[in-house]
Amino acid sequence: MSAVDELKAKLATLDERLAKLTAEKAQVEAELKDAERAFKQAALNEIFEKMNALGIDKSEIAEILGLTVVETKKRKARTEKGSVEKKAKGAPKYRNSADPALTWTGKGRKPGWVQLYLDNGGELESLLIKE
Repeated sequence: MSAVDELKAKLATLDERLAKLTAEKAQVEAELKDAERAFKQAALNEIFEKMNALGIDKSEIAEILGLTVVETKKRKARTEKGSVEKKAKGAPKYRNSADPALTWTGKGRKPGWVQLYLDNGGELESLLIKE
């Protein structure tokens, strides 16, 4: 074997070892992250148990730390569809003289028949329902 071949072989073995070490490093880093998370959670659980045993409220801890505790607002539950009563329509104040089935409460936009009547020179008072 020549020196070049030996160096190529050595480089190939180093690449293999580097790939194995890189994979092992990633695995150890993931295990370390999990271990740190578990350690922190255990510490928090222990602190929480001590707080409960001493009767300390989380708002007291927040006050000492200079934080404010905001209570979350609960969302109102929706009612079932159709269970809410519809608003009652207003009593009609105006009636079409040609078609008594057409009425208008006098609120909101004028219906087409009222506008047509007014455009033809009619008076709104003449359409009033007299009771």
